[in-house]
Amino acid sequence: MITLVTTYFEDPHRLDFFIENNFNEDFFSELIIVDDGSPNSPAIDIVKEYPDKNISLFRVKKDIGFNSHGCRNLAMKHVETEWAWLTDVDREGIDECAEIVNRYIDSYRHDEYYNFLLGKKKEVTHNDYCIRTEDFWKSGGYDEEYVNMHMGDRIFIERLNSYLTPTTIPYIINPTRKQRVCKYRDIGITVYPDDNTMLHPRIDRERLKQIDDTVKHRNANPETWVRDNIINFDWEQII
Repeated sequence: MITLVTTYFEDPHRLDFFIENNFNEDFFSELIIVDDGSPNSPAIDIVKEYPDKNISLFRVKKDIGFNSHGCRNLAMKHVETEWAWLTDVDREGIDECAEIVNRYIDSYRHDEYYNFLLGKKKEVTHNDYCIRTEDFWKSGGYDEEYVNMHMGDRIFIERLNSYLTPTTIPYIINPTRKQRVCKYRDIGITVYPDDNTMLHPRIDRERLKQIDDTVKHRNANPETWVRDNIINFDWEQII
């Protein structure tokens, strides 16, 4: 069986849709959700409506800005199955694809993981993939230095691809929202004023270069992958 993993922030209607349409317990043994510190619409308000489903809910205690990478690390720390499927909450089609993924797993080849095509452009998505839990942790987890920045996915996938072979399953997973328009502002943390807009703190280019250099050095030196500086935030288990 596979554990389904997603993160959440202030998006109750999509979370409700996600649980209802993607979490098929014929294929997934558990759904792990990490609420990234939602101040107004916490995930528990939706999850409590599904008492009969095997859902584990964790919550970051304070909104520290975009922290999806840390949330994914937290979720993966609690995966107990051999396989995990990491995805975003604004997705549909996972339920239909799950049976296909299970057939791929039945013929699994050593050092392989599975990714998917996303949307009308049918581009390989970096945020949706199914991987052996043990293989995920060989990477040391996501690079949380990118907290409060909408970046860092591709450089992490580069690390995965240095020791695993990505096999793209020819199935399209669709987003349930258009990509938000990013606007840079003099603010402290990432803000999402509506469904179409993201207000992003202005990026300190020198600091970003330091982070990029740190992570690129990490990627090039496997002995540094497993490290202690992950999940550096307060969290709690709600369910």
